[in-house]
Amino acid sequence: MKRQQPASPGTSPLRTACSKRPVVMTGNTCELEMLQGYYREKLQELQHRLRSLNLMENAREISAICVEIIRAKKILTC
Repeated sequence: MKRQQPASPGTSPLRTACSKRPVVMTGNTCELEMLQGYYREKLQELQHRLRSLNLMENAREISAICVEIIRAKKILTC
């Protein structure tokens, strides 16, 4: 049977929360709030970029942006 490795101290709290491992807080909750703020800001930027694109001309870029949005939302909701 495989032993589950503990989360490393340098692991991002948001990424660890999404995995099966326990959340490791390596400082204060400000780090978690900073990461949440970063991903919220990133979502806003991606949504803004998405609004300015034309599906017929920028299909691949739209697809890539949508993948990034899904990743960021998944991290935020964990």
